[in-house]
Amino acid sequence: MADVEVDLAIVGYGAAGAAAALTASRLGASVAIIEKQAEAGHFSNTRLSGGLYMGVNDPETATVYLDQCAGGFIPIDVTRAWAERAAELPAWCAAHGLQSVRMAGGWYPNLEGYDAIDVYAPLPPGAGVPDAVDKPAAGTLDVSSAQAFGNGETLHQWYTQAVGRQPEVTAYFGHAATSLIQDGPHGRVTGVECADNGETRRFRARRGVVLACGGYGQDPDLVLNYLKAYPIYFYGNPFNTGDGVRMAQEVGADLWHMNQMIGRAVAHFAVDEHTEHSFNISLNPPGYVITDRYGRRFANEWLQAVSKPHFYYELLTYDADRLEYTRIPSYWFFDERRMRARTLTSRSVGVVAMGLYDWSVDNEKEVASGWIKRGSTIEAVAAAAGMTDPQAAAQTVAEYNRLCGSGQDPLGRPADSMVPLDQPPYYCVPVYPGGANTNGGPRRDARGQILDPRRRPIPGLLGAGELGGAIGLLYPSPGANLSEAFVFGQFAAETALGEA
Repeated sequence: MADVEVDLAIVGYGAAGAAAALTASRLGASVAIIEKQAEAGHFSNTRLSGGLYMGVNDPETATVYLDQCAGGFIPIDVTRAWAERAAELPAWCAAHGLQSVRMAGGWYPNLEGYDAIDVYAPLPPGAGVPDAVDKPAAGTLDVSSAQAFGNGETLHQWYTQAVGRQPEVTAYFGHAATSLIQDGPHGRVTGVECADNGETRRFRARRGVVLACGGYGQDPDLVLNYLKAYPIYFYGNPFNTGDGVRMAQEVGADLWHMNQMIGRAVAHFAVDEHTEHSFNISLNPPGYVITDRYGRRFANEWLQAVSKPHFYYELLTYDADRLEYTRIPSYWFFDERRMRARTLTSRSVGVVAMGLYDWSVDNEKEVASGWIKRGSTIEAVAAAAGMTDPQAAAQTVAEYNRLCGSGQDPLGRPADSMVPLDQPPYYCVPVYPGGANTNGGPRRDARGQILDPRRRPIPGLLGAGELGGAIGLLYPSPGANLSEAFVFGQFAAETALGEA
């Protein structure tokens, strides 16, 4: 199969790859986007996401906020570069034909610089920009709002159309990148080798290669060895199998924050003996109770209900005496009121959005499949779910119901979330630590250059997006992943083409 020669080769066609391609095209470069998935099944994590992106209204103050969230994992010059370019993102998107509306802020009102964070929702083509959008309470996200969540498809359609208008850019679907090409041992990265229908194809890149091919959440061995607990499940792109991690390591890249991810509680089920799926769960509307394997509440469930990352960390506790993670799985209890209110997962993100699974509107198909257990009492449904101590679970829910009368919760639930579970039958779903994607990968600098263990740039190799993304300990805000992808995609192309 004939080689392809271009100025810039980009591995991965999500937000980061698209930003790199649009930037390179603006700079007059020829570009090949190399995508493992077929065009008809092109589901990047961007497409499967909530579709928000983070902006900044004061870069210096935002740098302070983002640095606190990074928890020491990200050098401040990298964080500052992100903040400065994120301030330009709404205008950059608009220049490429995407209008957006501000609808939220950062996650952590208690941190200095919180007010410098803006979160934007993209608007569908032809939609007018509203005069105002109802803002959720500080540090929260109302995921039931159409503008607040489920815009990943809007973003995907926008950037694929924008990239498609660039004559200098060609997307090669169905090409699985397998290795990087170097100009001699330890030399400059000059291309990518791919597998295409059993044949090898090489993409020669005169100016550089951008790795924008996602994380490793779908590789169980990498998850086991790098993340903080096991099992951890991801509802994002099933093709995110750590290809970029391995390719970068082979040419001497250092790795950073491999133990970090965008975490929350997720559901995970076996469809059949060959297929398993993970789902982003929607606790709201109240009431809801989550217990550990022994029927004990252990954290403020409202944080999971508003999609904050806090609850993920609570799921990671390990009991060295029992030799087990006592909160993997945990168990989500609810009653008929919640069952009839809405689906238990968003139909606009993850495998449901991909069409890989059709979650029923009334949740009854999932009851019939055994994914959701139903019982006349909490004890009965806890036993059906296989819990260690169903009686303890029943006592915990009874105590929670009693607390609802006072509106006072020792674990910190807001009073308006304290709705009792008092409308039988009752339901139970196991939940696990998980999320949309990992954050770790090859270490990079403030201009997107991938570095070796001595912090030296590997010539010709750049990175963008969730593969080694500049997000550390805490996820700063809704849409931070996509913000980082758009920003570092631009940086990577500019650096490769000498515009940095």
